[in-house]
Amino acid sequence: MENTNTTVTHSHAFTKNQKWVIASTSSGFALENMDVLFLSFAMSSMISQLHLSGGAAGLIGSITNLGMLFGGVLFGLIGDRFGRVKTFTYTIFIFAFATAAMAFANNITLIYVLRFLAGIGAGGEYGVGISLIAESFHKNQIGKMTSVAAIGGQIGAILAAVAAAFIIPHLGWHALFLIGLVPVVLTYFVRRHLTETTAFMEAKKAETESTTSAVVKFMFSSPKLAYQSFALMIMTTVQIAGYFGLMNWLPIIVQKQLGLNVSGSSLWMIATIIGMSLG
Repeated sequence: MENTNTTVTHSHAFTKNQKWVIASTSSGFALENMDVLFLSFAMSSMISQLHLSGGAAGLIGSITNLGMLFGGVLFGLIGDRFGRVKTFTYTIFIFAFATAAMAFANNITLIYVLRFLAGIGAGGEYGVGISLIAESFHKNQIGKMTSVAAIGGQIGAILAAVAAAFIIPHLGWHALFLIGLVPVVLTYFVRRHLTETTAFMEAKKAETESTTSAVVKFMFSSPKLAYQSFALMIMTTVQIAGYFGLMNWLPIIVQKQLGLNVSGSSLWMIATIIGMSLG
């Protein structure tokens, strides 16, 4: 189905496309967080079965985050050129298939490659998703809608904890990653129902500079804005480092320190995630 542009409105009643933007980005963030938590819950079994050192295991998460950084930049540029909707679906495909391929990974080298690819897709998906929200809603609604999408991400983390509790003890960690194919279904609905934003279509028609370039220039257009931009970058870096550090290692720490199995550590994670969502 060919996508047409949609106009940003400021009313209490959301348009059909705005509803699809929130549904799509919330689902995308949920599936992305599921991917992150799959690795966390599988890590203990991976270390045991593949005889990994702590350093080698820790590098898996670092490589994933490096891929996310690269993917965020790369697909931000691609999104400016080819459109948010198309790019959003491309990123979902990448992290979905890279995650599912982990089911067949039996050596650390292949795991590193797949996690880097999954990170590229996840980082691109997050960045493009935020752009879709920012360009689809009035500026007074963006904060609220971003929070709604973020809560969708935490729901995905809870679902990952539940899935890990049931799948890993019975089928092993490889089987858990096969759920990574689920996001492919989302791409069908995104391409069928989601339309391009007015901001992108107008910029494309006028052949003006990309939205990303314009935003970056604005961020550093004055000393005050440059200071605020750097401060926000530092704050975000610290927040993300803390979040992924906690999410990657908390299941293993709980299992080792308290002697819990995967099911028990899942309950700890669910409680933590619910608290984060309420916050």
